[in-house]
Amino acid sequence: MTDINLQVLFQEVLDRVLQEDFRLPSMPDVAMKVRSAISKDNATCNSLTEIIAKDPALTAYLIQAASSPVYRRAVPPKTLAEVVGVLGFSATSSLVMVHSTRNMVEIKDATAKKLFQHTWDRLVVKTSVASFLAQKFKYFPVDEVQMAMLLTEVGSLSVLSAMLEASDSPDADIYFQMCREYSKRIGVAVLTKWEVDQTIINVLNDCGQWDKSWEDNPGLLDIANLALYYTVLLTIENPSLPELESLSAYQRIPEEIRVCSKPNWLELITDNDEEIQAIIGAFK
Repeated sequence: MTDINLQVLFQEVLDRVLQEDFRLPSMPDVAMKVRSAISKDNATCNSLTEIIAKDPALTAYLIQAASSPVYRRAVPPKTLAEVVGVLGFSATSSLVMVHSTRNMVEIKDATAKKLFQHTWDRLVVKTSVASFLAQKFKYFPVDEVQMAMLLTEVGSLSVLSAMLEASDSPDADIYFQMCREYSKRIGVAVLTKWEVDQTIINVLNDCGQWDKSWEDNPGLLDIANLALYYTVLLTIENPSLPELESLSAYQRIPEEIRVCSKPNWLELITDNDEEIQAIIGAFK
């Protein structure tokens, strides 16, 4: 396909988004029910477990996640009620969202499955690195970081969903180019439709703007940008990235942490690879 045809296709997709003639995915039913239950003043663990227990795959996923290094419990929870108790309502909601997002797009084509897996693997690494950094920087709540990062690829998944509407076997090059051009805009539209907190939408908008920070101390955007930076380093060969020292986020982390084992690699990351990999494994 020629560049001209690609430009035409990009413009058609963009026009459909701006004109609201784009079938955005709806928030999955179980995620909506969990959010609704949590929003009530009389929300209880029992009210959540009753909703979640109807989905065995989701139940197993939450038990696995609650046993991960992120939550650090001497005795891993074994029942769903214990899981919700360990996670808390907010983290439970975040993890329900990630499980639901993973199943947002129905895929049968082999090429489309590879594209989805590529996007999902990137999302898992980004969320895991961000969770690790949030703990080290003592940023709370950690589940706010998780929620923000888990939703940063909603636009990419929406692009894939739209391409599957047009063709059973989407073109990989077109998918990646469309993601680069439009995934943020589409992601913002989806999250706005889902009535996600504006802070989360702001993370999606500003993540990747290396010279931007929202506050003096390492905050949500700083963690998101560092997580994205290391996700690119970990998943792309010979990436085009600025020097780590030039990042606004780098300037905001404590001076004693700004130690690099090699160019652009914080010792904080390289020395804790095993822990980061354990978190990645919990999200998969």
